[in-house]
Amino acid sequence: MNNYDEYSNAVFGDKRRSKRFAKLLGQLAKNAAASVSAAIGNYCQAKAAYRFIGNDDVTVEAITQITREVTIANILADKPNEDASEALTVLVAEDTTSVNYNGLKGTEGLGPLSNSKTALGVQVHSALAISEEGGVYGLLRQKQWTRSVEGFGQSIPNRRKPTEEKESYKWIETIETVENSIPGNINVIHVCDREGDMYELFCKAEELKTRYLCRRRINRNTKDEDGTGKLDDFVKSLPVAGTTEIKVPRDSHTGRVARTAKVAVKYGKTKITKSDTLLRTNKELPNAVEVYVVTVEEIDAPEGQEKILWNLITNVPTETKEEALIRIKWYTQRWKIETFHHTLKSGCKVEELQSEKAERLEKLIAVYSIIAVQIMHLTMIGRLIPDASCELLLDEEEWQLLYRVSNKTREMPEETPSVKEAVRMIARLGGFLGRKSDGDPGTTVIWRGLTTFFTIVEHATYV
Repeated sequence: MNNYDEYSNAVFGDKRRSKRFAKLLGQLAKNAAASVSAAIGNYCQAKAAYRFIGNDDVTVEAITQITREVTIANILADKPNEDASEALTVLVAEDTTSVNYNGLKGTEGLGPLSNSKTALGVQVHSALAISEEGGVYGLLRQKQWTRSVEGFGQSIPNRRKPTEEKESYKWIETIETVENSIPGNINVIHVCDREGDMYELFCKAEELKTRYLCRRRINRNTKDEDGTGKLDDFVKSLPVAGTTEIKVPRDSHTGRVARTAKVAVKYGKTKITKSDTLLRTNKELPNAVEVYVVTVEEIDAPEGQEKILWNLITNVPTETKEEALIRIKWYTQRWKIETFHHTLKSGCKVEELQSEKAERLEKLIAVYSIIAVQIMHLTMIGRLIPDASCELLLDEEEWQLLYRVSNKTREMPEETPSVKEAVRMIARLGGFLGRKSDGDPGTTVIWRGLTTFFTIVEHATYV
């Protein structure tokens, strides 16, 4: 289970460093929430790990490169064959999070966060590859940067900058990186939240002949056979095509409770036009792009809860209710990028890392991002292929030990447990009760259970 051999092909200028990298991942994964020293548990090995992270040949770029290669290999392994009549669809959910290191006042290279000039940290923009069913393949790109103290808060002058000099250019960079690295027989859909609502992004997608699905933020101008207008008015004019239900996850930040929401669905096609600012600053962009709009509005939201209201923009043809429902299903998978951020911060405790240089913190964030994805993969696999043998995850000795400990028995089952059963056994070690009302275990109990299980495995090795 704790095998990261596929990462031993990383290019760090020396094959010994590459092997060391795979070993380090396995060591840190045993107790992802602990400090580097505590997770490794050996002074000499911990010292070697810090030397490895401090090596100039070990870069964030090299770590993200091998991460992308492993992710693409995972995607291709899910594709039946090269001659399949239909391309495999992969959703690439993108989002940005701030990693707060406000307690590290003496750390060199940290920058201000968005909410305060005095709060320091690192910005992280990640692109997570997901199957249509919700399986997690891995990261296809991750960009990290720190903001300049001198330029903090200058949002109005920033609008006059060329697109390439804006922080929002991360969205376009990500699309370019993914499209230049992903095999042509993979159908990629870039899924973005409101921050990705950029006219430049829509144009770049058309240029690269790729697809996107974005939640709308701006009430843009429209132009079609019915004349000119505003996007809000166009949405209001659309007839309700039907209703559907979507599962809404809990959000501790907004106080949103998990629920199944009944929503009304609309869809239509129009053209959005370039803003006056872009007409002046970026004349090379086309003056209009054709888009499909899908709207989702909750019916009878629970009292005290903000109703679900999405306006989605896409360049994927959406001309039937069935196609609109697929676009909605795609967007609901975007929540997994938020789960990734939660796992990275709460499960891997990256905001508790310490270093004298921001550069080393960024390397560790990239390392723990790999572990966070593995935790998510384990969480989801029990839901996607529940009846498969658990030997996809565990060798015989591991699952037998897990079974005995989780069930508090010395007896072995007549048949090898399934993936679902193994994941639930791990979750029980993390405090999962498994009641009917509890649903499937989430990443929190999985990472707690893994930590307990790895401790048991290590102890059993020396007994």
